[in-house]
Amino acid sequence: MRLKQKKIYLMIMLGLFLLVSGCGSQTDEKAAAVQQEPVNGTVPEKETASAENSETSNLRGKKILIAYFSHTKHTQQFAQIIQQNTGGDLFEIEPKNPYPTDYDTVVAQAKQEVNSGYTPELKQDIDTNYYDVIFIGTPVWWYTFAPPIRTFLTQHDLSGKVIIPFTTHKGSGLSGIDNKIKELQPDADILAGLAVWDDTAPKESDNIKKWLQGLNF
Repeated sequence: MRLKQKKIYLMIMLGLFLLVSGCGSQTDEKAAAVQQEPVNGTVPEKETASAENSETSNLRGKKILIAYFSHTKHTQQFAQIIQQNTGGDLFEIEPKNPYPTDYDTVVAQAKQEVNSGYTPELKQDIDTNYYDVIFIGTPVWWYTFAPPIRTFLTQHDLSGKVIIPFTTHKGSGLSGIDNKIKELQPDADILAGLAVWDDTAPKESDNIKKWLQGLNF
């Protein structure tokens, strides 16, 4: 009789143990499910060790302006490729008094204007307050940006905006134009620019796209 009672007692205790264990397991599963509940309808993504550069990732969805000066239309071609890949607004920076078309004459005039820090009057202006990111395009004249670009940069306060330079050249590359822009716009964020040889922008379309992708466009 006692042996039978012991067996019943052990069976009851085993049943209680399994019941408690099952409840604990369900509680853990519910807790795990709560941790994965969507926030505002989306499940939070897991953090990864390799995060995007915070500066460039913030460029997505920003309002973009592509402002450029182009004497021979080579820089214009570069600007148009940027526009095609970013959807930004194009703005041509034009001096009120156009530069001469004769090569030697414009070279001499450019040298004098660059050396004197001359800022030519512009034909038209644009409200830059609307934009977050501004591409600045210029041919390289005497190892710096063309004088109309100096006018544009001195007429606008671009503090807090992202500026990205691009140039066309005949062997002088970017010529430190990013640093020269920084001198005129010390409170702007200057990102890595790109230089292409003179009239080769259409041939460099793939490289320009890669450069833009590196900026997260």
